[in-house]
Amino acid sequence: MKSELIVLFGDQLRWFIHLNWKQRLCVLYFCLNFCLIFSVSEDNLLWALFVVLNFGASVRLLKRHVPLNDLED
Repeated sequence: MKSELIVLFGDQLRWFIHLNWKQRLCVLYFCLNFCLIFSVSEDNLLWALFVVLNFGASVRLLKRHVPLNDLED
């Protein structure tokens, strides 16, 4: 299982390992918010607005601090 995951995500893992601690924190913050945006429901509109604004802030941090040129599609 581990070898299969390394084959699938090897390039992304090598890219992530070469980041410094601040850039890694920005990437993990983005991933957390990305997962959180799919778990929000429309029951509480204020909570949904907070999640969307927080996701926007994480995208801004990701664009500002993390070099995305090294990643391939």
